Amino acid sequence: MSMIGIVYSKLDVVGANMASRIIETHELEKIEDHKYLRYETDELRIYEVDVLPFMADFADEFGCDALVFLSRHKSEAAVDAFTTHSLGNWRGSADFGGKPKQLSWAASSLMLAVLKRISAIDKQVEKTFEATHHGPLLKTPCLFAESGGSDSMIESSAAAALVADATMGAITDAIDGDAIPQKTAIGIGSNHYPEKFSGLALSKGYAFTHIMPKYAILNEDGTDNLDVLAQTLERSDIEPETAVIDWKSLNATMKEQTIKKLNEIGLDNEKV
Repeated sequence: MSMIGIVYSKLDVVGANMASRIIETHELEKIEDHKYLRYETDELRIYEVDVLPFMADFADEFGCDALVFLSRHKSEAAVDAFTTHSLGNWRGSADFGGKPKQLSWAASSLMLAVLKRISAIDKQVEKTFEATHHGPLLKTPCLFAESGGSDSMIESSAAAALVADATMGAITDAIDGDAIPQKTAIGIGSNHYPEKFSGLALSKGYAFTHIMPKYAILNEDGTDNLDVLAQTLERSDIEPETAVIDWKSLNATMKEQTIKKLNEIGLDNEKV
């Protein structure tokens, strides 16, 4: 990756705190005469935007090889966590940016590097992939790196600094060619925080492009969203070799329809 962009919103305190940490600890030149560009090196650019990160559907204009969005993590249960995930909407709605049933291009190898780095942080919080969700819809390979959960965690500049340092470590790994996965896959099943997929990434070097959680497979009217899986074959920096299915998490109907769709699109599968 020759140019990686970091994007944060001035409306998001966590993302702003992460960006401040990176700016303070790295030699970045401030650029005054660009609409968004704030700081840069030969291989890194940091952009401040004036919309929430999931609404930055103009970020392809930055011309980067990959984009990392620094963001607050929201948790209804206020569970403190460091997370990373790909972008897009599996279902026929787009309440938080992007477009219905459209996936952004995934930065799978970089996302694996981010997960490895945040998992090594010495702090007792959840450290995990999240399922693919929300916008923006982009053709630039992209991911979110997040810190949050409880109000105290969201307000913690120290926690934001930990994730910022981990993210920069992952970006350095990617730039230096040290973020090469053992296998590239999509994930199907589990919940929003797919423990088995995160475990495979950390133990066996699986880079996940997109993760389709159980709740996104079927709609209330009995239709499914499995047609979106075809997009995963092309919307990634590396084409997936296989689909990893959290088999026990799916009911019989989901299993049957998922295997049928994978056969249609020509993607092998593994069950965990």
